[in-house]
Amino acid sequence: MEEHGRRWIAFAAVAALLTALLTGVVAVWTDEEGRTWLSDRDAAPAEGARRVSPGDLSLVWGGDVLGEPLEAGTNSVDEGDRYLAEVFSARDDIRRGEIKRGLRILRRLWREHPGRPEAGYLLVLVERHRGRLEAAHQTLEAVLRTGAELAPEWRDTATRLQAELVEEIALARGDGAGLWHEESFDTPNFRIVYDHQFAGRDYGRRVARTLERVREHMRGAIGLEMERPLDVRLYTKAHYLQSYKHRFGFATVGFYDGTIHVVSARHPRDELYALLVHEYGHALFKEALGSHQPFFLNEGICDREEERARGKLRVARGEWRQLFDALRDDSWIPLHSIVRGFGGLEGKRALLAYLESRAVVEMIEERWPGATGRWLRRCAAGAAWEDALRAEIGLDVEALELALQDEVRSRFPPDALSSDLGGGAG
Repeated sequence: MEEHGRRWIAFAAVAALLTALLTGVVAVWTDEEGRTWLSDRDAAPAEGARRVSPGDLSLVWGGDVLGEPLEAGTNSVDEGDRYLAEVFSARDDIRRGEIKRGLRILRRLWREHPGRPEAGYLLVLVERHRGRLEAAHQTLEAVLRTGAELAPEWRDTATRLQAELVEEIALARGDGAGLWHEESFDTPNFRIVYDHQFAGRDYGRRVARTLERVREHMRGAIGLEMERPLDVRLYTKAHYLQSYKHRFGFATVGFYDGTIHVVSARHPRDELYALLVHEYGHALFKEALGSHQPFFLNEGICDREEERARGKLRVARGEWRQLFDALRDDSWIPLHSIVRGFGGLEGKRALLAYLESRAVVEMIEERWPGATGRWLRRCAAGAAWEDALRAEIGLDVEALELALQDEVRSRFPPDALSSDLGGGAG
């Protein structure tokens, strides 16, 4: 976020974690002769085998079922399949950015199936990346208390996550917050300063590797990189709030004022990578244009790259729906009014400004691939930003806004509204 303001902490993307977390569902396969296999692979285990539901097996076997009958219930295979299908559905909602809908499903599944670890464990990850450390820790404790059978890799990960949450909660509460000593670590491209509570040069090295990934990401995305070493300061949450809470009208986790300032956990993760992508983007923007303006393009570019770093490649349908609703109820924020900044916007209005900004950059990139990077390079070469915009896409701010509004409306044609209205934004 810029010195002039950035949205409160976004729902962290957990796409990379969620993608790798769950293994495939075990499926039942059988052939015409009744031979049966259990497999967690998508491919058929043998030639001529086809996938069947457990309930269809008695038909395949001519009504003969061997062994004692299984009682239906939460542990039956078909019920387990339905449970896991809903877990996957929640995961996919979250990966698409439909955070609220995904959380509703996970919380319901966790209440209904406390002996199953999958929903609870995903809920832990989501809550942690939303910054709700206490809720994440409580849920993880409950998962471990249930006695549910966890695969060894799950239990190892859960134990490590439990220790990290305890550390992060202590840092966030400000244990030792009155002490402030700095450690530093320099590289050819970055001067890194961090809170002594992170301790050791190993932390500095990990952050340096993360920053190099950030530099490569942005160079690939917009074709620019800083030509001078950039100062980066990392804080515990308690020390960050102690230093900068008074500076903004809403909660933040980072900003850029010539130096990147960000909150970090003791163990840098993908969350820090995504946050640094955002702030490094602001540094590149300021370097190219000499100012933070136009603010809606500044935040739009940086927000978009942050979301892409989290694995969220597109504005979610629920977010397009929020924009459509803003058009219908006249709460839309004109782009020309957020050229100089988002000053005076709070709460939902501030979030709407960030969403409009990200959506307009996504539209530009879909219609004119690579245009934002070329626009920045034109500005860096000395062109006025409005002239560079017209030269690159043939539109000024007013025409760009009309194009965005048309794009929003096109996603919700009148004949589709009646069915869509029932779903809400999610």
